[in-house]
Amino acid sequence: MPVIIRTTLLAASLALSGCATIHREPFNERQQAEAVIPGMPQVRFWGDEPGTARLMAPSFSSASGERSMLALSGGSDNGAYGAGLLGGWTKSGTRPEFAVVTGVSTGALIAPFAFLGPDQDATLETLFTTISAKNIYKNRFPLAIPFSPSIASTKPLARMIGEVMTDALIDRIGAEHARGRRLFVGTANLDAQRMVIWNMGAIAASKAPGRYGLFRQVLLASSAIPAFFAPVMIKATVNGREISEMHVDGGTTAQILTLPDQAIVAGKLPSGLSQLRIYMIVNNKLNGEFHLVKPRTVPIASQAITLNMRRSMASTVNLSYLYAKAHGVDFNLTFIDKDYPRSEKGLFDTEVMRALFAYGRKLGETGTFWAKRPPDQDE
Repeated sequence: MPVIIRTTLLAASLALSGCATIHREPFNERQQAEAVIPGMPQVRFWGDEPGTARLMAPSFSSASGERSMLALSGGSDNGAYGAGLLGGWTKSGTRPEFAVVTGVSTGALIAPFAFLGPDQDATLETLFTTISAKNIYKNRFPLAIPFSPSIASTKPLARMIGEVMTDALIDRIGAEHARGRRLFVGTANLDAQRMVIWNMGAIAASKAPGRYGLFRQVLLASSAIPAFFAPVMIKATVNGREISEMHVDGGTTAQILTLPDQAIVAGKLPSGLSQLRIYMIVNNKLNGEFHLVKPRTVPIASQAITLNMRRSMASTVNLSYLYAKAHGVDFNLTFIDKDYPRSEKGLFDTEVMRALFAYGRKLGETGTFWAKRPPDQDE
């Protein structure tokens, strides 16, 4: 056998022996429906279940009696916009203490720090202005990809989450939960094909020994772009048997989490939610953006996926706006303007994120970044 062939086969066997395969015992739909997190049975619920709105209602209100909800969208490295905006909003002196904070995908990584308040602005600035792709993922060896659960490994991201989301910060979130404030993060359960809403404050406030690990796992799962990043396997139990659930990026089911769709359609919400002032930070562009697409497979697929995600986001935003308008709820929306320069650089480019962070912070400082309706919506 020629040396080059033997060398190639040896490299392939070494790569395949080290690929991150996932082994788990099968389970059925009924078992999934009954599964709970050990020691924490009340920390999650399906996003499409009747009664979801009631489970999201806070008991907290500010000294002025106001209740505010902050919803942070997905958007990958565009999360630099939301992180910068929060810092600028603090400097403007108009940022409220939120009764409810929700996050999906990159918004899920921002959400705990936004929930804890302005003293975490510096952490958000560090996260979105100093990191690069190497802090988020590591590409797998090409020959191993067909036998792996993803193109890239997110061990660097998991390590970073562990470093910044300390036990002490998680304990602080638990204490705020006890005050009546609520923090929610969405993931997608691939087996059930449904969104799971995690009550992160309830996880933090629990006394279960695995609470810190689960908190970080959920944040990692909500950012796990299917196929590109590995799914996060979360352990649950049903009738004494352990099962391994597959959770990925919450943006797979919804790009932003505000009011549950069923509650909006029904036109009725619990009293704890109906009087909320809603702030939606969309870490992306909502309005149309012209871009000449190269007639090649990857650019065409990329643009099609972007269009699909943008329309999904716009639909959710429009639905929330229509509900708010019909029920007298104060609606506030911010997003990246279509005229903001498009970057052709790769994901998580430090210079690109710094510029977007600065853009968001400058807008936040002005205090004029809120739109009262989505783009292209008539008053």
